[in-house]
Amino acid sequence: MRQEPIPVVVSFPLTEGTRATIEGASPLVRILDYPTERIAPGAFRPPPTDEQARILGQAEVLFGSHLDPIAVHDAATNLKWFQVLTAGLDELIEQGILERGFTITTMSGVGAVPIAEYCLAAMVMLEKDLHEAMRDQLEHRWNFHFAGQLRGKTCGIVGLGAIGRELAKRARAFEMRVMATRHSAQPGDTDADVDELLPASELPRLLAESDYVNLCVPLTRATDGMIGADEIALMKPEASIVNIARATVVDTDALLEALRTGRIAGAALDVHDPEPLPEDSPFWDMPNVIVTPHRSGSIHGYFERAAEFFAENLQRYVAGEPLLNVVGRERGY
Repeated sequence: MRQEPIPVVVSFPLTEGTRATIEGASPLVRILDYPTERIAPGAFRPPPTDEQARILGQAEVLFGSHLDPIAVHDAATNLKWFQVLTAGLDELIEQGILERGFTITTMSGVGAVPIAEYCLAAMVMLEKDLHEAMRDQLEHRWNFHFAGQLRGKTCGIVGLGAIGRELAKRARAFEMRVMATRHSAQPGDTDADVDELLPASELPRLLAESDYVNLCVPLTRATDGMIGADEIALMKPEASIVNIARATVVDTDALLEALRTGRIAGAALDVHDPEPLPEDSPFWDMPNVIVTPHRSGSIHGYFERAAEFFAENLQRYVAGEPLLNVVGRERGY
């Protein structure tokens, strides 16, 4: 076990509590004072100032997100491990972070429960027409009609990872049939949390049988654009899409056309391309669409939970044990 101090840079503002959590991971942890401020979700931080670059040059460990990986690589010459603040790498992949020499870990799983709750809430809203009822309320319109029920419906989960698994548990509590794909699944594989586990190659079958298609995959070269017009054409006319993955997993034009023409019933979209969603986007005014500003995993206490996860990984790092959520450079997640 090592004895020398571990210089750590955190690229977002710390509270007294989160700082204490990180420092409590080991007496060897030394948090370097790094001048920073919060930025809008999805935005990249500007290149480091001379002062920030000087501090990054001392860092062995970096904890944060939305950093330009080229600038980080050039400045953080002693960096060995980058713990990102998000579950996915997103634009960092396009910026070449996987080609850098340091270990990368993510927050995968930290936001799984709130995101799964979002998916379930979206299915309830769409099934019960609550989004339309809210519009009726604003217009003082008494619009009685019958709605459906989730019981007996099929919940399709594209990507049985941490989020997908939490969603599966909740969907089954509503007596839904749950089918899911998993990249590593083989034909005949089973999983206790779902009624049917499918390999990724059987996505067409999941699309054809699901009443709700929940997209829970990470954004990788393999998943970018995986749902296009041909895939949407396989879905039931009464089916809906819930996307908490990334916007480009779905072909935007194909989705818009399907929603306009009634080819599918509806969608709940927490991710958009670009973000923020432009004011003139057709999605805003579509009566069969729920739009939220990429907040499915944003809950009170997230930074505290993230600090706890980072502290656990720091303890592993100090002890020379395998880190949690190490990104595979070939997979991209």
